Amino acid sequence: MLKRVFTSMGAILSGQALTFLGNLLLVPLFLSHWSTTTYGEWMALSAVIAYLNAADLGVNAAAGNKMVAAYARGDLRTFQSVQGSAIAFYVVLAGAVTVLCGVACLTLPIGAWRGIKSISAAAAAWIAWILASRTVWQMPIAQLASVYRSTGNLAATQWIVNGQAVLLIAVTALVVMRGGSVVQVAACSVLPSACAACGAWCLLRCEHRELIPSLRRGTRSEFLDLIRPSLLFGVMILAIAVSVQGPVVAVSAILGGSAVALLVTTRSLTFLLRQGLGMVTAAVWPELTRLDASGSESALRAGHRLMVIGSVVMSCAFAGALWWEGAEVFQVWTRGRILPDSTLMRAFLASLILQTPWVASAAFTTASNRHRNLAWCWIGASAMNMTGCVLLLGKVGLLAVPLSAMLGESAMCYHFVVRDTCRALGEQYGRFARRLWPGVLLIATAALAMGCLGHKVAAGPALLRWLETGTLTTIAAACTGWVVLGIADRRAVTAHLGRRFPALHWRIA
Repeated sequence: MLKRVFTSMGAILSGQALTFLGNLLLVPLFLSHWSTTTYGEWMALSAVIAYLNAADLGVNAAAGNKMVAAYARGDLRTFQSVQGSAIAFYVVLAGAVTVLCGVACLTLPIGAWRGIKSISAAAAAWIAWILASRTVWQMPIAQLASVYRSTGNLAATQWIVNGQAVLLIAVTALVVMRGGSVVQVAACSVLPSACAACGAWCLLRCEHRELIPSLRRGTRSEFLDLIRPSLLFGVMILAIAVSVQGPVVAVSAILGGSAVALLVTTRSLTFLLRQGLGMVTAAVWPELTRLDASGSESALRAGHRLMVIGSVVMSCAFAGALWWEGAEVFQVWTRGRILPDSTLMRAFLASLILQTPWVASAAFTTASNRHRNLAWCWIGASAMNMTGCVLLLGKVGLLAVPLSAMLGESAMCYHFVVRDTCRALGEQYGRFARRLWPGVLLIATAALAMGCLGHKVAAGPALLRWLETGTLTTIAAACTGWVVLGIADRRAVTAHLGRRFPALHWRIA
């Protein structure tokens, strides 16, 4: 299991690195062959079309959970029925959106609405239709590639996605370097999606012929069973969008563009760890679904405790280092163009630490399609977050954003989400909470204290000093987290590490 998790994490991390490097290389390439205005209008059209990703409605996540569970139980008939229903939904959706977008692009002034001037109206309409069609047809392709996720090989699914991303970068760069127009770039972007679909289909024919999707296997009853968890996933997607983009809109309207730059940059730096934890969650997700399908409640309870405390250790170690070194890191990262606000950064770090337990705990209910309470808690917290931002921005400035987030989550998530997971796993919530929250306080205090010591005694260049402080906070958080874990969990970890590394068993014990 751990081997699959680490392999999946490696594939996901590689995908993120490839996307980052691709964007890093394409931006100067675009600007060297297109005018700044043309590039900006291309990005504006792409951003608008990206909203069509919300048309997924969470069907992929809900169907993915049911397919993983069915495959783990050896129930091939249910697997094929769920798969066929999801594929049928996506094919119908993609066909309808393609036709509707085509009609809209022919009859509506898409370019004029977005203020497009450098790109002609006809070209803007073609670009919008091509990109919209590619976006919606990517959904059944993703469902096809996710079959490997169901079989326990999430890394294969991720590498199909990675290959598609690399091919898209290469095709785009080739067309731009050969003097291609914006319409040609949009048209050629369809090729990587088609290659990914063909590649996934051929691989399945060679390795898992019985798992090739068929529209005929879908059923109306199975689709109706998918609707409820799918819509709840859609609610969660909406809640995340409100939490992330809502404060930016409010700050822009009330405090202006310079405040937005400080907010987004500070939040991006402090939430780097969230991306790392999200990668871990994505890798562990199919394994949690398999354990739930096999009825391994004791393993799930142990995994829940380890994952929550482990996530807290990671967040406190990161926050402990950035709490003291963050201002300097911020100045180096922005090259001094934006002055750091240490108080704002520390408020975001406190929000990160308090958010980590319930976000880690929520992975266990989402992996088993038991996320109804989570979805409504999340949307409630997002609504309170936005309300607090609007009311407090004029009084406390940008501090309103992390303070409102903590207020909303404390009211809706800290208690209710963790309690819901404990009930789903048969865990005694009272005993778990009495260990969790004092443990969070102890781990955070140890990390912050060691971070303060490291900040004072660290020597050398900036990067070396940051690493020294980060090492100290990691050691402090890990040791304190080991103490916070229960005796049974410590013995389980020790036994597992002893089996994996026999030579170190006596040292670990």
